[in-house]
Amino acid sequence: MLLAVVRLLPLWILLTLGQACAGDRQAPACPFEGDGDSAPSAGCLVVVHGRMLVVESIYGGVTPPGGKAAMGESAQCAAHRETWEETGLDLHPGELLAVFDTGFHLYHCEIHAGSGMVELGPLKEVKDWYWLPVEDFDKVQWRFEGQGQKLQRILMAQE
Repeated sequence: MLLAVVRLLPLWILLTLGQACAGDRQAPACPFEGDGDSAPSAGCLVVVHGRMLVVESIYGGVTPPGGKAAMGESAQCAAHRETWEETGLDLHPGELLAVFDTGFHLYHCEIHAGSGMVELGPLKEVKDWYWLPVEDFDKVQWRFEGQGQKLQRILMAQE
């Protein structure tokens, strides 16, 4: 029910809810429960109103938020933490959508009323974030070759 209500909220409301502090940021506890997956890196796929959350890397190109797992950290918790570090959103990782050639695990992550607001903190690898309209996937430079096409296939399979 809550998810249905959140899907109806305008993006600007979703972006202004919750966490407003950027100084000494500490990642919230990982909401994932159960036996986690093992992966070298993981991230979140989040789509709201036909737009996917992406981060622009300082290395060039856009990609879903995500990054390296810490020693002993589950892939789901790595996706949660990395997404929070890169965007400020406290999302809930769910279904595994894909495993890329690099071992990167991509999870469907839920945005909810308590997710917080998107804000860049003191980051080293991300220079910006934005909501990319799904129909504009072919208009951006993706960080990794073939990434845009694979993400389109994943989204089409979810419809």
